Amino acid sequence: MKKFIVYIAGIFAFAGCSMEPILTSSYSEDVAWSSEDNCQMYINKFYPLVGQSYYEPEVFFDSASDILKSNSPNSEISFFSYGSVAVSPENNIFENWTVGHSWVIDCCRFLDGLKTRGEGLPEDFRLQAEAQVRWFRAHVYFEMARRYGASLILYRELPPLGEKDHPRCTPDECWDFIKEDLQFAADNLPDNDIPGKLTKGAAYAMMARAMLYAERYDDAYKACVKVEECGYDLEPDYAQLFKYKRAAGVSCESIVEFGFSYPNLAYSFDKFYCPPGDGGYAELSPTEELVSQYQMADGTDFSWDNPAMAADPYTGREPRFYASILYHGCTWKGRTLDMRNSSKDGVAFGGGTTSTGYYMRKLFDESQTVGFTNSDLTKYYIRFAEIILIKAEALAQLGKYSQSMDELNRIRHRAGFTTDLTAADKNTCMQYIMHERMIELAFEGHRFWDLRRWGLADKRLNNMHLTGVKPVQSGDTITYTLFDADNGKIRKYPTKYNRFPIPVNELLRNGKMEQFEEWK
Repeated sequence: MKKFIVYIAGIFAFAGCSMEPILTSSYSEDVAWSSEDNCQMYINKFYPLVGQSYYEPEVFFDSASDILKSNSPNSEISFFSYGSVAVSPENNIFENWTVGHSWVIDCCRFLDGLKTRGEGLPEDFRLQAEAQVRWFRAHVYFEMARRYGASLILYRELPPLGEKDHPRCTPDECWDFIKEDLQFAADNLPDNDIPGKLTKGAAYAMMARAMLYAERYDDAYKACVKVEECGYDLEPDYAQLFKYKRAAGVSCESIVEFGFSYPNLAYSFDKFYCPPGDGGYAELSPTEELVSQYQMADGTDFSWDNPAMAADPYTGREPRFYASILYHGCTWKGRTLDMRNSSKDGVAFGGGTTSTGYYMRKLFDESQTVGFTNSDLTKYYIRFAEIILIKAEALAQLGKYSQSMDELNRIRHRAGFTTDLTAADKNTCMQYIMHERMIELAFEGHRFWDLRRWGLADKRLNNMHLTGVKPVQSGDTITYTLFDADNGKIRKYPTKYNRFPIPVNELLRNGKMEQFEEWK
């Protein structure tokens, strides 16, 4: 498989890459360009951008949508969701304008040094070094573009020292620049697995994602085809996909991943999100809005209006449900979860336990049965299932509905469905695609951004409340009751949130910067 695998033994040192920098009491800037190993060490500073916090940012983004809910009413994301602290140029929990442009300038600084001081390095190495850093520059620009409507400051070269005044580019200029960087990366990155380095598949995968957001569907489709030519495949077992550790190898589905290695580089994700019965803090919980979308194993929709389904709601669902959700009565780490009010894991408001009747299962390390130590499951930044979903959406937007459903059914076949979906128009295709992205990519940080780019965030997330399910026992019988998981609070999402404001500090220091019209 031609994939990008990050092996890290320290902050910037990659296990599997033999790098021995020159040891001395002081360093000149020329040291970075004195050998291939030293130059690669310089490049390695950019690799943590794709996942050193495991899925922490991703679940944060999803908790701003309709599939995850913060269990604490006083959390930062709750204040955002309820409108208690409104987004403004002075305060924006999603702001990355400042740090993003700083990273871009760091990339330009590397590229400038490579050009002016790296002449002694082999030509093929210099091309691959430039390709890696241009991939990261495109990645950072993409992360800013989806926040600010792709109207940013473009830095092709290192700006002169002290120069502060820069205008915003147009969205087309931004997407053109991202595509240009990624095409260079695709043309010059290696085809084969090289531990600690990006590959051609990573470049085309990033291009597919970026071009989907740019609504350049033909470009997105072509990039997906190029990714497929690299030889990736779907992991046969969806649950197993999220249990890979370094010692277990690498999934055939992985295109861009961050490979942790315990104990040198690990994370404490489970401690913050597992149920209190495990000793976890239970900071986030899946919503009934998500759980109801998991279909029955035969492909029929679940409905609380169906008496048989309502009486036994967690039997006979599709495999991704059992791989992703902890629910009342399920077996978890050798015990049976009890979501009744009187239970330690039961429904309550105020934080520290579920406020929806559910916990996440996907992304947790189930091997930690007693207490918590830092874990080292793999974090996927881009996996092949996302590329198939991008290809399906691009085809739908291009009017190729039958081909779109062929792609979508590949995802559903892995989920165990045997009856294929069909569609004869774009609206039907998109409804199926939206459903599959919601389920397949749950907790991987896509839902909030998907709703925004589809123009649905202000419809799905504004003037609404999220729903939970509470088990109630009467004698030997358990019944399930839907309830307001927001405890009477109403969620707010103004339309102008579809493009976040330029931070006030940028407006003050940059004489050519103008705020977006809706934020003036």
